[in-house]
Amino acid sequence: MRSSPPSGEHGRRLEDDWYPYPVPSGVRWGEGSWVYSSYAFRHCRSERPEAVTIGSNTGVYHPTQFCLGRHGSVVVGDHGTLVDTIISTNGRVEIGDLALVAHGVVIAGDPVAVPAEGRTDSLIRIGDNVWIGTKAVILDGADIGDDAVVGAGAVVDFVVPPGHLAAGNPGRVVRAID
Repeated sequence: MRSSPPSGEHGRRLEDDWYPYPVPSGVRWGEGSWVYSSYAFRHCRSERPEAVTIGSNTGVYHPTQFCLGRHGSVVVGDHGTLVDTIISTNGRVEIGDLALVAHGVVIAGDPVAVPAEGRTDSLIRIGDNVWIGTKAVILDGADIGDDAVVGAGAVVDFVVPPGHLAAGNPGRVVRAID
């Protein structure tokens, strides 16, 4: 387990990290959380003092990437999991507690493949206890309510009410979850 990095220390290195560069100074994570490598922040160019904040007991697994522009910020709650996720924004992404973001998910502030220097007003919110299926695409405007599920391969740029399933491309709310 990698423990929480020291606050305010520049040039922090993860223990036994294969990637030879330090974790950016604006990255923090809570006790019991694990990040696979500082490589996850290779494209994090955020100048915010709290560019990436990860809660306690959360796993960030290979090869998750935080591709943030100068104004980008990401907050991930407690007891979550991100696996092979790309987060690309110059705005803000909020992921709640107990969220599971499966393999190959893209969370992007812009709908086109551009470096994360786009809009600074984009906001993506993913609530508590949300499951996002493999290869889903979550775009600016997505507001996924607590206890919701996003199906594999879905494209979401709209409000998913709490406790509902969204699926498809283009995505739509399918039904309430019992």
